[in-house]
Amino acid sequence: MRFKNRLIGLIGLDIFLLCFSLWFSVALRYGDLNKDMSLFWWQFPLISVAGVFVFSKLGLYRVVVRHIGFSILKPVMGGVFAAAIIASVAAFVFEASSFPRSVPVIFWFIAVSLLSGARIFAVNYVSSLFYLRTNPEPVAIYGADQSGAQLALLLINDRRYQLLAFVDANKEKRRTTIHGIRVYDLENIDRLTRRLKIRRIFVADDLKDRSAGLAVLDRLSDLPVLISSLPKINDFLAGRLDRSAIQEVGISDLLGRRVVPPKKKLMNDAVEGKNILITGAAGTIGSELCDTIVSHEPASLVLLDHSEIGLYNLQKQVEKKLANKSKIIFLLGSIMDQDYLESVVSKFRIDKVYHAAAYKHVHLVEENIISGVRNNVLGTMNLINSIRRSSVEEFVLISSDKAVHPKNVMGATKRLAEMIVLNFAKKDSSKIFSLVRFGNVMRSSGSVIPLFEDQIRNGGPVTITDGRATRYFMTTLEASQLVIQASAMAGGGEIFVLDMGDPIRIETLAKKMIHLHGKSFVGEYEGNDQANEIEIKYTGLRAGEKLKEKLFASEKFIKTSHPRIFVSSETDANIFGIESICSALEKACNAADHKAIKGILEDCIDGFELEDISLDPRS
Repeated sequence: MRFKNRLIGLIGLDIFLLCFSLWFSVALRYGDLNKDMSLFWWQFPLISVAGVFVFSKLGLYRVVVRHIGFSILKPVMGGVFAAAIIASVAAFVFEASSFPRSVPVIFWFIAVSLLSGARIFAVNYVSSLFYLRTNPEPVAIYGADQSGAQLALLLINDRRYQLLAFVDANKEKRRTTIHGIRVYDLENIDRLTRRLKIRRIFVADDLKDRSAGLAVLDRLSDLPVLISSLPKINDFLAGRLDRSAIQEVGISDLLGRRVVPPKKKLMNDAVEGKNILITGAAGTIGSELCDTIVSHEPASLVLLDHSEIGLYNLQKQVEKKLANKSKIIFLLGSIMDQDYLESVVSKFRIDKVYHAAAYKHVHLVEENIISGVRNNVLGTMNLINSIRRSSVEEFVLISSDKAVHPKNVMGATKRLAEMIVLNFAKKDSSKIFSLVRFGNVMRSSGSVIPLFEDQIRNGGPVTITDGRATRYFMTTLEASQLVIQASAMAGGGEIFVLDMGDPIRIETLAKKMIHLHGKSFVGEYEGNDQANEIEIKYTGLRAGEKLKEKLFASEKFIKTSHPRIFVSSETDANIFGIESICSALEKACNAADHKAIKGILEDCIDGFELEDISLDPRS
């Protein structure tokens, strides 16, 4: 009912303005406000009906008054133009000689100005009387361009926000205004946000897709403000997106980089039409491999994991996305059971294995040495032994940068797993054995990113081991795509290393994440509100942790056909004795002999020294 009443009011206003515009146009033409217009009185109802009819057909009355912008000009201009043409034709047909030919042109300019101006006036002034803002959030917009101007109209009419400034990197736009709101230089953004107490900055979503845009986001993340992105502003204004399309810019957006699209031929060569087994399928990398592989139509995909809840969640995730005829099998089992693995490989006629199953949390593995060695080393040996007399053609180990010059048990066990794969690559030319090494993936179960997010949400403190510590980061999607493409290049014995970009300082990461939550860290600003501050606490490196990780064991590497995949040239004479090393480790684990395990690991890995802090009750 309210909408109907508003519609009647709008149509009534438009009829009045159209009639007034025609009267004023004639008066201007004759220079006489008292001009007798009775000879062509019928022009007034004619242009009113014609104008309102065309307005409705062009959708003018479907636009919500509080959310209008420059998009209303098109239907207003079209409707007034149609009315002017009809008035001209009618004057000619009915020979209304007292109706000047120039009046329709004057009428068009006056009517467009009045109808558009009335709506803009209603948006900027009248609506504020009826839609009072209660504690609006002070915000700014990055980008003093057309998209920014359109977004401004949206925010001006949103009771939740108070738009105070535009920010732009182009210094020539400084001190100009858009919709009466001043444009400021990006260089002065720190002082601006503090002076105007800005809590949020809106940016266009496509900033994340450009290197210059990522630099801007990185600069904005130095401020204690929320950053929100809005994709396709034109779709938003046209009503094809709702406010849920406004997304918070997160640390993953800042750590992202220009995406190199996967090479379709490599992706298809790697998995299309094959029976694939993924171990550790419910883990971060395993589940992403699953999502990526299933879209390239393998004959079947066997997903193995020992976590019941993890496999259950993966099953729900895959069933939502499955859109092809690939057969998906979910298996609850362990890589410690070699007989079971042999049955899996045989029954499902596996062609290719992606081995992602491993214990990866450094400190937990450090405190549970026997379990770490069993799973990461002996489990890998079990898996390889189970495929040696099978139809499996390819085996790909998912390795870690912690395997390079390891300082902790987890890294040492991953290095031994690498040695196992390289050993069998030399011994068995009938199968293709390779490994792919890379650093941290964002939001994995052991990553600092979800840890920091939880700590910030809980009010701190954010715990950092050492301010100098750095780590490599990559998105799970990019990592999975590169792993699959690397496996398509394998000929046997390759150590593929993924280009992770530049290492990120963990302290910088933590500070940016605090800022992206709209907060500052303690000591950043004098006289800051303590309720809006997060403490950073330095805990010191724990046993087995390093300040920096390396991806290459040597400086020698070979480029491949993919710009982000390399082959490391490494030699290690110990790989040929890995089977006897595994046998000795198995005996030591069965006997819970920590001293023997320590000796074996230190003997077979150059420079490795184990600081035994195991909590194993058998020790």
